Amino acid sequence: MAKLEFATSGTTGEPKRVLRDARQMRADAAAIAAAFGPSLSKAGFFAASVRREHFYGALWLGFVPEALGGMDVADGAVLSVEDLAALAARGPFAFVTTPSFLEKACRHPGFAELAPRVADIVVSGGPLRAETAAAAESALGVSPLEIYGSTEAGTIAWRRRSVCAHYRFMDGVSGRAGPSGLVVESPFAACSPLETHDDAEFFSPREFDILGRADRMAKILEGFVSLAAVEKALESHPYVSAARAEATDAGGVARIGALAVLSAKGAAALAGGTYAATAAEIRRAVVAAAGPHVFPRRLRFTSELPCDTRGKTTAAAVKAALAANCREPAVLSWAAGADRLRTLLAFPPDGEWFAGHFPGFPVLPGVAQLYFLRMFARRAFGPLPCPALFRNVKFKRPVRPGERVLLEIERKTPCDFSFTYSVDADVASCGSVQLRRR
Repeated sequence: MAKLEFATSGTTGEPKRVLRDARQMRADAAAIAAAFGPSLSKAGFFAASVRREHFYGALWLGFVPEALGGMDVADGAVLSVEDLAALAARGPFAFVTTPSFLEKACRHPGFAELAPRVADIVVSGGPLRAETAAAAESALGVSPLEIYGSTEAGTIAWRRRSVCAHYRFMDGVSGRAGPSGLVVESPFAACSPLETHDDAEFFSPREFDILGRADRMAKILEGFVSLAAVEKALESHPYVSAARAEATDAGGVARIGALAVLSAKGAAALAGGTYAATAAEIRRAVVAAAGPHVFPRRLRFTSELPCDTRGKTTAAAVKAALAANCREPAVLSWAAGADRLRTLLAFPPDGEWFAGHFPGFPVLPGVAQLYFLRMFARRAFGPLPCPALFRNVKFKRPVRPGERVLLEIERKTPCDFSFTYSVDADVASCGSVQLRRR
């Protein structure tokens, strides 16, 4: 009996090793081929932003193409929309990806040009926001196939929002609500029945929605707080499009901290106000709706949640972001390609960068501009080497609190790029960066 070893993502804690039976994975792939073969067969090959060493990639890039009669799989992982455009020359393809990659792709100005070539989109690895699913369908004319499953359980359920609003169990799979979340019985699971620890709301015996993790509880003072409830409360506010909460240490006392991805409305409010006022507005609504226990003591705004190479937001990454001493500016627009970034920013007046620089005439320090340059370059282009040599850096105009600042980055090689910060077409600073590998 062939066994394959995979590692879980560590989304809720430390990663763990899981052994999977290759025969179960073949059965899983056969069920996928039976259910979705007609749509997937419109593609000539598979392309993916995920890797085969993880369960999702191994299943969809190894076993599923085999079950479909030996469909081709493009070499290498897709890293950008430009990579997809290059693959499109080969003909129509099915794209296997994650919610975080698809969300970035939908903001790319050239994404809609792929419409004739993307035969299908498969998304798994986390919840896909309804806005992202709608944006993908609007751009490409394809409603993403959302797969709900796990390394331990295999494929559990699916949905296409153009067909069904809720998840539907795969044929041969069933589930019920248990005291610790959804319990699944499946021929594809490492063991059956299997507790997923995901809270589920059923609409029929075979249709359900996932509400969040049932096992993500934090002991705060004398009671327990559901981290999923904190996230749901924050996401109910029009300023917040997504949130992730974790327990943090505040001087030896456990407190709730949360990262909140601002919506366009939220980013505009932050750009025209302060961190304190934006947080207070969210707090008023959240506390009124759900009570004070769900509002995080530490709230950080961001333009996107941190994700690893498989598109997962891990507990460790969230805690690291919450521990950072420098808050992000408001991101009002974002257009990124493989080698270019153009983003409009605003720096609220109560940001740490303006403190003491200078009394009576606050300006954004040059070191802060270089810090955010590196941060947004990593967000646009992926991991970058840490050591950097800044060349020909010139500061020509002060950046004042609340001003709209356009950051433009052009990458000439993977380790060499130029940048410009400008305000109302006036260059505030410019220069180049050469990254060095250790």
